Amino acid sequence: MNTTRIDTTTSEAYKLLSPSKKRQWRRMTKYLKSYSETRSKSVSATYCGVSYRTSMKWQASNEFGFTERLEDADILFCENLEQLALDRVKMQDAKANPVLLITLLNANLPQKYRPTVVMSDDTAKDVLKELRTLANDVPVVEKVVPEEVSAVDEVTKILNERGGMA
Repeated sequence: MNTTRIDTTTSEAYKLLSPSKKRQWRRMTKYLKSYSETRSKSVSATYCGVSYRTSMKWQASNEFGFTERLEDADILFCENLEQLALDRVKMQDAKANPVLLITLLNANLPQKYRPTVVMSDDTAKDVLKELRTLANDVPVVEKVVPEEVSAVDEVTKILNERGGMA
């Protein structure tokens, strides 16, 4: 497996390649240029005249340092997207709605733009579990149900407490 990176067509390493390897290198370069603009493997493969599977084989074999160059193209795409975001923010007025741009930033640069809402602390769960345990351990106090008293007796009792019936 040849992982030597060839970045320019003027290098001595490129001159020593066979015609088929030179064609492969040029296709890889064309693929990577397209990928840095679209971030689409299938579109880039079509653009440079190869199948999607061929591009995946390039990545697996890492010939000419393809995998690292693909990562570089990916970073370039993200940086271009970020620059677009900055340019839009500078140009927009107060009524502009940047939802699509925010969505793209979230998708492509999540480590920087996607809010992280991950609770790694289980303290709340532990506290609830402990409270449930304590509630189960408390003895049940029987309620004292008062005798049923008729409405007339209740009224009579209240009136007697307040000074009797007049």
